[in-house]
Amino acid sequence: MAHVLSLHLQAVVCYSLTLSRSIVSLFISAQVTVTSLHDEHTCTSSGRRKTCTPTSAWVAFRALPLLMKKPHMGPKELQTILQDTHKVTISYDVVWHGKEKALKELFGTWEDSFRQLYSWKEAVLEKLPDSVIEIDTCMEDGRLYFSRFFCALGPCITGFLDGCRPYLSVDSTALNGRWNGHLPSATSIDGQNWMFPVAFGFFESETLENWQWFMTQLKKAVGDLPVLAVCSDACKGLMGAVNRVFPNTEKRECFRHLMQNYIKHHAGSEYMYPAAMAYRKEIYEHHIAPLRAVPVIARYLEKDHPFLWYRSGYNPAIKCDYLTNNIAEVFNNWIKDYKDLPVCDLAEKIREMIMVLFHRRRIGKKYPGKILPLVIHRLKAQTRGLGHLSIVKCDDYVAEVGDNNDCLSKHIVDVEVMTCTCLEWQHTGKPCQHALCVIITQDSRDVGMEDFVHEYYSIERFQKAYVRRVLQVGPKSFWPKVEFAKDVGSPLGKRAVGRQRKNRIKSCLEGGSGKKPQKTGKILIRGPCKCPNCGVLGHRKNSPKCSLNGTKKRQEPNTYP
Repeated sequence: MAHVLSLHLQAVVCYSLTLSRSIVSLFISAQVTVTSLHDEHTCTSSGRRKTCTPTSAWVAFRALPLLMKKPHMGPKELQTILQDTHKVTISYDVVWHGKEKALKELFGTWEDSFRQLYSWKEAVLEKLPDSVIEIDTCMEDGRLYFSRFFCALGPCITGFLDGCRPYLSVDSTALNGRWNGHLPSATSIDGQNWMFPVAFGFFESETLENWQWFMTQLKKAVGDLPVLAVCSDACKGLMGAVNRVFPNTEKRECFRHLMQNYIKHHAGSEYMYPAAMAYRKEIYEHHIAPLRAVPVIARYLEKDHPFLWYRSGYNPAIKCDYLTNNIAEVFNNWIKDYKDLPVCDLAEKIREMIMVLFHRRRIGKKYPGKILPLVIHRLKAQTRGLGHLSIVKCDDYVAEVGDNNDCLSKHIVDVEVMTCTCLEWQHTGKPCQHALCVIITQDSRDVGMEDFVHEYYSIERFQKAYVRRVLQVGPKSFWPKVEFAKDVGSPLGKRAVGRQRKNRIKSCLEGGSGKKPQKTGKILIRGPCKCPNCGVLGHRKNSPKCSLNGTKKRQEPNTYP
């Protein structure tokens, strides 16, 4: 379709002459033809060509809203989403570089993240002034560098002291971002046996100096409690730090970590498990005696594992009989998806997660009664299936309970003082099976189970643990400016070649590479090789195992005349 458009162009030309001036007006008429084409493209699309249309800047622009919702999204997942959404083909390298640009725009550089910790600290202290937040630096080549960080929010401190059991589980997990540091943490347990975060931090590596600084700040936050148990994996740095900072507390060791090291060098694990789970000292001594008779094992347990790893050595006042350090592992798994964030954004993300956690667990306001309903429900469920126990009463609250399957097993239960000779009631704060057998034989149809449970499982203490709010600190533009932070350098080294490791290295016992091979269950189809010289199975012709090789070579008889 063509359209003819007539235009009258007027040109005014001005020029000067030496003697006179004249103005000449020129009128020019012209015709312009405008043509519009209504047709389809006949050329091929370039959307499927790698790196032709999608560049790293294009990927960064499209990935920014996706990473805001899910910052731990991997390049492979991002590549799949972009290709399915925009119908293009993008190489992995372009997606990776685009993701790095988007993260830089979203969170800033790693170097600035260490300096922003000072502003984040001031912002948190404005909202929660009773929090304990410390940042330590070190001097290298005449310049200050970031060294360590510790944070214990005020609501976490008061919640631990007022609503949790005096038990701390300490561990650290490796960060997998640009900085290959570690994130130590201290967690406790509430009345529901749920993980309760107390403190966290950052440092370069698990050395004695770093652990001692972290434990010192932790003691500053929670104080010097008269009854306290600290459980850890008993690594060298952490073991020495706990001994120095908490000399009077009960020091426990994770039994799982102990057994992983034990079975690599010694036998007799069948005695270790019943010894660790026994509440009574006599039963523990009975099972550990065969191992103590072996000098090497006795010396190994005494020298390398001096902490408490057996229940019979625990303090009953703590009301926690955990053998493992799984509470700390729960915290590590809780923050697993965000360990590659810059340190300042990671600290802010953990604060946000704690804020949401406290808000969700304020459901304790709706609980009726005295003891947590979940605890009562589990105890009532345990009252079923006690037919193997027989009871001989002294009065309504004192009785002797025996096991029909074991004539030598008899325990005395005193319900009034909440004790049983099996010692499980004293260690956990909840009635054992022998105590439940006595409690349900009362004349009352509906026995008040709440009267026989320790106050650590009460609704009042659960509400005190989460009564305070973890307030927001706002975006980074609202944080106070700290002039001192400009002079602090980041502890970043040169980035290693290759893919950044995200998952931890598994031990040989977990199926990783090590001395003990993994059992794959494969069947050897072919048989063992046969030596053609001697005819023996198990070696080849040139093997030293062959009797005809080396100095043992058989002299063939001389057949010549």
